[in-house]
Amino acid sequence: MAKSGLGEMPEREERETSFSGQDSAAGKYVGEKPDLRVVQVEYDSRLGKAVYKDVGAMWRNVSKAGNEFYTMKIGKLKLLVFPNNKD
Repeated sequence: MAKSGLGEMPEREERETSFSGQDSAAGKYVGEKPDLRVVQVEYDSRLGKAVYKDVGAMWRNVSKAGNEFYTMKIGKLKLLVFPNNKD
């Protein structure tokens, strides 16, 4: 029996906005604000601290069948992320 939710099209139209990080002048996101940020940890040797660099974002979506999934964008790469509901 196939699990529902996998491979389903999103309920709403594909977003045309793309994540391009933060606008350094205004400190705001370009386009729709993501639900989650994807960061990469880098270490600043001068300060001796971890610095979190934004590399992508995730937006929550709901399929027509009511299943939740996320769209993740990192640069030009776009991925669909599904919860691991396997028992």
